[in-house]
Amino acid sequence: MILKEENNEKNLAQNTKIPVDYKQYKMEVSKNIMMPKIIAILILSSSIMGLLTGWSLVVGFNSDYEEYDDISLEIVARNTTSNLENVTILFDNIEMDYEYYGNGTYNVLATPGKYMAKIMAPMHKNASMEFFIAPQESNLRLPDTDEGIEGINRFTFIMEEGNGEIILEENVYLKISFWCPNLMFLFSLIGIWGAWVTYTLQSYKNAQIGAFFSVLGMGFLIIGPILSIVALYYLKKHKNMFTASFKN
Repeated sequence: MILKEENNEKNLAQNTKIPVDYKQYKMEVSKNIMMPKIIAILILSSSIMGLLTGWSLVVGFNSDYEEYDDISLEIVARNTTSNLENVTILFDNIEMDYEYYGNGTYNVLATPGKYMAKIMAPMHKNASMEFFIAPQESNLRLPDTDEGIEGINRFTFIMEEGNGEIILEENVYLKISFWCPNLMFLFSLIGIWGAWVTYTLQSYKNAQIGAFFSVLGMGFLIIGPILSIVALYYLKKHKNMFTASFKN
């Protein structure tokens, strides 16, 4: 009886023997264990570049450019019907010397920087305009008109008859100085948050949002967006690494 049981156990072991050609199951070790860190570093690098670029704009628009050479500017003074002659030009309440070209156009020399300009003409309201003069080559001209570039080195003051003061619209550079750095800071901070979300694998969608805003942060103008676009590509390719990606 005992011998029979031993034979049965032996036969059972032979019948349940794993075939030689059967591939043994090996627990798969993820090859993408470093991918969340790599993507997070891409997003973080782009976001930091955005912060640095925004800060450089703040510094640039508020820097002292006294060591720069004077730039030739065109100040145009006219009303709705005619050009104005014999005007007084003030930059930051300092009267400027000028050369009159005719047609209401005056040539003024000034270093780069931010100015509050005021034009005073007889029988007209004083007109003020704040503008920023960026470092540039002197006497830039449009080839078609042989005039300066409006908002860059040419500023037109449309005067109104009467007494009092009028404030004219600031130039594009000043609008950029207000909006661009603030938006870069905001988008870059969202990007930093997205890098953390990616690193901790919290949410696929939130990681995408962070990477997208790091693109808008315009870090170093081109380099940052390229890094963020690469991060977006790999996020989509490896979205299954997010444990909650099916929910988010």
